[in-house]
Amino acid sequence: MDLRNLNNETETNETNEVQLIPREITLTLSYTAPTGERYDSAVRSRIPDGDGRMMIDRRVAILAGVPWSQLSEYAQARITALATVSVYLVDMPDWVNQWIQEDDDLLFTLRGEVESHALAWFRSVMGESATDEEASRVSISTSYASTAQTSKQ
Repeated sequence: MDLRNLNNETETNETNEVQLIPREITLTLSYTAPTGERYDSAVRSRIPDGDGRMMIDRRVAILAGVPWSQLSEYAQARITALATVSVYLVDMPDWVNQWIQEDDDLLFTLRGEVESHALAWFRSVMGESATDEEASRVSISTSYASTAQTSKQ
């Protein structure tokens, strides 16, 4: 190591930092309704915090209106997508509110996009290891597990 070049090494390391994905992004939507009307809007998508995630669950229950088991798998998927998109999209335009309830192509495309953003956001701190299936942001170890293993032998 050359102590005279520490400043140069620090600058080099700073440029190698992982670029984090922002929690809020702008989506540019272009949609042609079944009526032939064309809509173009920029909407903000924000990954919800803990309260927002609970809001999705509460909205699922409200939209279901019946016990979950009474709904078809497709109805469950639609309701979950509606609740998810309604929380992720900040200041949802009126046309989006209308057509996600009627057009499943729009609904599921939007849900896929906001969930892709969430996945990228949660994995962005991992940098290049995010593509490694073995990599994880969570690691847990306990002395109990090793004690239990040795006592069985």
